[in-house]
Amino acid sequence: MKNVDLNRLNEADGLIQGIARDFGLDFMPQEFDVVPAQKMLEIMAYRLPVNFSHWSFGRDYEIERTKHEHGYAVPYEVVFNSDPCRAYIMETNPFAIQVMVMAHVYAHNDFMKNSRHFQMTRRDMITYASGAAARFRQYEKDYDKNAVEKLIDAGVSIQWNVDPDKERHPETEEQARERLYGWAKTVPAGGEYEDLLPAPEEVSSEEKKKLRKKTPPEPTVDLLGYIIEHSPRQMMEYEKDILNVILTQAQYFMPYRRTKIMNEGWATFWHEKIMQRLFTEKFLSAEEHGYYNLYNARVKAHNPRMVNPYLLGYSMFSNIEDRWNKGRFGQAYEECDNANKKKNWDLGLMEGVKKVFNVRRTHMDWFFVDQFLTKEVIDNLDLYIYQDMDKHTHYETVVAETEWMKVKQTMVKSLMNWGIPRILVIDGNYRGSLQLLLHHNYESLPLEIEHCNRTLEHIFFLWERPVFLETMEPDGDRLKNKVFEINEEGIEIRTD
Repeated sequence: MKNVDLNRLNEADGLIQGIARDFGLDFMPQEFDVVPAQKMLEIMAYRLPVNFSHWSFGRDYEIERTKHEHGYAVPYEVVFNSDPCRAYIMETNPFAIQVMVMAHVYAHNDFMKNSRHFQMTRRDMITYASGAAARFRQYEKDYDKNAVEKLIDAGVSIQWNVDPDKERHPETEEQARERLYGWAKTVPAGGEYEDLLPAPEEVSSEEKKKLRKKTPPEPTVDLLGYIIEHSPRQMMEYEKDILNVILTQAQYFMPYRRTKIMNEGWATFWHEKIMQRLFTEKFLSAEEHGYYNLYNARVKAHNPRMVNPYLLGYSMFSNIEDRWNKGRFGQAYEECDNANKKKNWDLGLMEGVKKVFNVRRTHMDWFFVDQFLTKEVIDNLDLYIYQDMDKHTHYETVVAETEWMKVKQTMVKSLMNWGIPRILVIDGNYRGSLQLLLHHNYESLPLEIEHCNRTLEHIFFLWERPVFLETMEPDGDRLKNKVFEINEEGIEIRTD
């Protein structure tokens, strides 16, 4: 390792743990690996320290390497939701930055241990992925490398079309039918409140037969899981294993996608507090304080072309802490029309830390931004909507929208469903012939035609029967229906 003072890092580790616990952070045992830049870039591209081979990972590695070599991206750390929690940190980080990164990691650790969205994911993913990679290599030898790659291509094309909360409500289709239709349940006769209960709905025997055969019993977002379980294609066990690995990894990484702003903001919020204590206690020198200020400013830099999750999440948690310390919430505060009184409002509640811990436990980015992004935060960060204006000789970035509620609504909409088109499986036996009917929940953004067509080709490969996708697209002042159909002859698009 290059110029890594392991003894001093171990000392810093002990101090950070003690300070973090003093602040109330609750984390799993933590392990650090200090690695060179190439290994860090490989982990970022392959998502895990060891993973199966796929051309997309090689592409991503070249992208990360190019950005790193040109100074556009400096990877400080990668943290995995595992027990013990595993973090990889760059050996070239200056010592003060290494300490900052370690403090940042412990806050990530706390977030992943305590956020409800990480609770159902498997924490042995590093070991699981390593075993899967070995199996995939054997499959390439046994069943042809091209066949394995084609299957992986199809799986990763819909890898995010899964149910992120599936483990919270596991049930078979029969259990779902019982929940939905309650055929086997009987309502006890009599009772004090019998007249308040709705009358049982009469269902004909013919309708019951149809409902018993309906698959899925109700629309589901778990497209990949549904295909694995119900595809008319006679899948071999190795094919199901490959798709299940892709699905399991997607479910593992989904909480990261759902909480990117919160997770990075939480880690930045706490690493600043921990570092301040370390400077106060003279563990780090004045020169190292200068390094820290420089790198920390880079972490929280404003970029008009994209949202910086470190900066936004940090600012929102800081704002929540301040507001709940001063009691700047609730009906009395919101309805106060005295500008001076509102500006100096301070009830001395000191409930800020308690509130941020509660928010950390329950929220994800979508609801976090919807509930806690304030005009104050937006204006302080210049968090406006920008656009590039063509000046003929160059493009100039200008502010296109500053009205804070419009900015907030735009951001909330961008976070809905974590940026993935919401595709529902409606019927796996469409037209009574095992055709697949899908429905796109239109949310102001139409599907991109080329991407949609290529994805449908992958779905058809996995299903091997005609596939239909219903969606909508704007047509002047109205919306018109659009249906994609793919079968052996190709793709047809119909509109009404």
